[in-house]
Amino acid sequence: MDKTRFIKIIKSVVFVCLASVFVLIFGFAFIACDRDIKYDDAVRIAKRDFKCDKVLWIASRSGLILREGFGDGDTVYRMRSHYAYYVVGEKEGTEVYIVIPSDPILEDPYTTTWGLNYTFTEIVERFNEHGASYVADVPDDYYSQTFDKYISLRSGKGLKGMTSYYDVGGDDDEFYERLDTKAVFEYSWEEEGYYYSVIVAQEDGELTSYERKEKVGTDAYLQ
Repeated sequence: MDKTRFIKIIKSVVFVCLASVFVLIFGFAFIACDRDIKYDDAVRIAKRDFKCDKVLWIASRSGLILREGFGDGDTVYRMRSHYAYYVVGEKEGTEVYIVIPSDPILEDPYTTTWGLNYTFTEIVERFNEHGASYVADVPDDYYSQTFDKYISLRSGKGLKGMTSYYDVGGDDDEFYERLDTKAVFEYSWEEEGYYYSVIVAQEDGELTSYERKEKVGTDAYLQ
């Protein structure tokens, strides 16, 4: 074997080895980044690991920091996961509150305290007093329904501009200061040609709610 051919073979072997190393490194990195669970997985974990009979509500909390109590609690839990799911389950007729990190391998799901003086069931009742007819029951297949079928949570920057949609008796800053927990629940639906939107919050220890009603097709509805 001549020297030139030998060098080419050595270079080929080195190239294959280096390529294999890079493939392994990026492969493991991809797997590590792709472990985030979905809504359906979080629902299953709540039922399987926490023995919930049903899931009443689930929401994703994005960001590396999860503040318990919907963004205004005293406890700040610095997460290694990309985000977490906040789940309200029901077990033997009692509400259970669970935080499920998006990567349960890095961090274990755990039960936590509710951020309000009123249960989620009582919050749903307030929506229904406004005519919402909401049923708190998230199916195992969360994606079988569209996201607008569920009550959403607005907190932090999501509260900006709230007073341009709802008559809360003050401007944004005043409303924000009145909130015991800096977050509000919101739900919208259409009925008989009208668009209804309601928010429910806790102010000075009391559950409050505000409604917006617009005829479908108006400028306000399109905002």
